[in-house]
Amino acid sequence: MQHKITAKANGLIDPDCLSYIQEIVLLRSCEGKRYREIATESGYDYDYVKEVGFQLWKTLSQLLGRKVTKKTARMLLAELDDPILLNAPILAKAPLPRVIEFPNSPVAIDSRFYLERSALESLAYREILKPGGLLQIRAPRQMGKTSLVLRLVAYAQSQGMVPVLLDFQSADRRVFRKLDDFLRWLCIQVSRQVNLEPQLDKYWDEESGSKSSCNVYFQMFLLDQAKKPIVLILDEVTPLFEYPELAKDVLPLFRIWHELAAQHPIWQKLRLVVVRNIELYVPLNVYQSPFNVGVPIDLSAFDVHQSFQLAQCYELEQLNEPDLNSLNTLVGGHPYLLQLAFYWLKQNIPIESILKEAATDAGIYGHVLKRQWNGLQQSPNLLAAFRKILDDSEAVTLELITAYQLESLGLVKWNRNQVKVCCPLYQVYFENLLCSE
Repeated sequence: MQHKITAKANGLIDPDCLSYIQEIVLLRSCEGKRYREIATESGYDYDYVKEVGFQLWKTLSQLLGRKVTKKTARMLLAELDDPILLNAPILAKAPLPRVIEFPNSPVAIDSRFYLERSALESLAYREILKPGGLLQIRAPRQMGKTSLVLRLVAYAQSQGMVPVLLDFQSADRRVFRKLDDFLRWLCIQVSRQVNLEPQLDKYWDEESGSKSSCNVYFQMFLLDQAKKPIVLILDEVTPLFEYPELAKDVLPLFRIWHELAAQHPIWQKLRLVVVRNIELYVPLNVYQSPFNVGVPIDLSAFDVHQSFQLAQCYELEQLNEPDLNSLNTLVGGHPYLLQLAFYWLKQNIPIESILKEAATDAGIYGHVLKRQWNGLQQSPNLLAAFRKILDDSEAVTLELITAYQLESLGLVKWNRNQVKVCCPLYQVYFENLLCSE
């Protein structure tokens, strides 16, 4: 969907076209919303929305011949000739966008490019409806975890629940240094997202300890005040694993909250969703770990049928079955890598060129391959382990922590109790790269 806007500049009428995300940024900015709010509502990455805004104001400034900023955007709309853009509610009712955005952020909630794993979504939705439910979502990087989380948030809202989304990656590192600091941070974040003024001093008792105080705060304040069930989504808990002593105290809390629902009705108001990209490698008592209770959901690679469905979403009539099979095999069915290929196919890059140059820095996956290489270089142990995997034609046995870390990067996959390179794309690229050193 594109709307043409016109602006009178220097006595001339200059046409320009807004993409769907540019419309979102323009209209929501005129409503006085911040970039972070726009990103949350639209499902786009915050940094991406911010960059779109920067480029949008720059383009409009050039078009109008005067400086346009986020603050002056409302005044701009009054001068546009297209009445469609003057009515923000029309956007919400408009058909799905025909403009294809570069796939560098979670799939927006209204995007036609989200491929449902229907059985998994249904399972996830059912679990957060259960009083005291606990859902675990696990997958390597860029497999669709955040896109699914966005849909859980929307579903929770549609069912009259209050979703609370906490991303541990957004917390300052100082928060992870002390248990008390972390739990107070967690309580403050939840309070604000359920529209309650934090009251930690009233419920925090140093004599009882931080964990006890946190439990009391949830039970006697947050859940007691809550008129609707709270779906607490702990998005990307992996940073906790970097602080083993903190993790040993915090992770069991999530299990305790889940188990309290069977004893105290008030805890049934809380439903937990724990999202991570690697397996736990912090030693916990089996009866304390939150990762062996609840409903687990592992997001796996797409099979050929799912890849075909995704190609249909992109309306790729020119992609035949043999080429699709070759592409799917090359990237191991990885959703993000498939989306990248489909995006460039829509830009009229031939499939032959994509396949031929895929495992090179000049190909469409160049930035992905370089990022993976940079990650390996930062950890000599991981690089040495990955070399070992590349040199062996069969699956390899590694130390568990090392295997989990390589899996979190999306470089390996499990074959029973061993690991192997996840796809030919990485096998060919890294073999060529390491041989040339």
